[in-house]
Order: sequence, then structure tokens, then C-alpha cells
Amino acid sequence: MNIAQSFVSFMEDNGLGTFATDIFIAGVPEEAPTKCWWVIMSGGSVESANQTGEKIKNYILDIYYRNTDTEDVYETMQEFEELLNSGICTQIQNFDTIDVRATLFPTDKDIDGQDRTIGLIQATVKTYK
Repeated sequence: MNIAQSFVSFMEDNGLGTFATDIFIAGVPEEAPTKCWWVIMSGGSVESANQTGEKIKNYILDIYYRNTDTEDVYETMQEFEELLNSGICTQIQNFDTIDVRATLFPTDKDIDGQDRTIGLIQATVKTYK
């Protein structure tokens, strides 16, 4: 399981939607509902490495949310940022997760061709391997 799939499982566990119904990876199919999420892997880096081979890795994910209701996009993205930056120790399935944080707070990425507001939040998932 890759980091995007594991992050989508985290989103499902928090009641944000269901994979392949209203949460997608890498893009949104044409038949997707107006109100949906998608997660795009945006790179990352090795933060540090021990001499014994273990590494701390930072994965960067772009998480988009869209809806025709702009207020809903703003509120939903704000709540999602607060979830990511809460005091709980967020765990991502199949990864030894050190930290999950919203590193780019919600931004309005414009309105698409069907008058849906698109919001973006960027998260960094720090893992140990």
C-alpha cells in the first residue's frame, strides 16, 4: 500500500468519504460527484538517516476538495486542517507515522468549468523506516 492509499484510508476512518465514490487518488473521474476529494502525491524527501539505515521521510500530499457551495468548501477545508493539526497522534495505515501536519493551510484554487469551488490543503506525513 502506498502513502496516498494509506492517507485515503485515514480520510475514510474520519468520515470524510469513501474511496472511489467521493475520494479519489491522482484525479477525479468525469462521473465523480460534484462534492468530492482527491489526493495527489507531490514528492517529499528524506529528512534524516541513521548509520544503521533507518530513515525519517517526509511525504507531501496535495488534498483537493470541491463543491458548488463555496461556504461548504471553506468550512470543510478549515475543519480538515484542524483535524490534521490537532493534538492527537495521527497514524497512517502501514506506515510508522511520526507526524501528520497541514503544511499549507486551505487555499481557494479557483472555480472550475462547472462553477465548483476547488480548495487545496497540503499535508506532510513524516514516517520512520
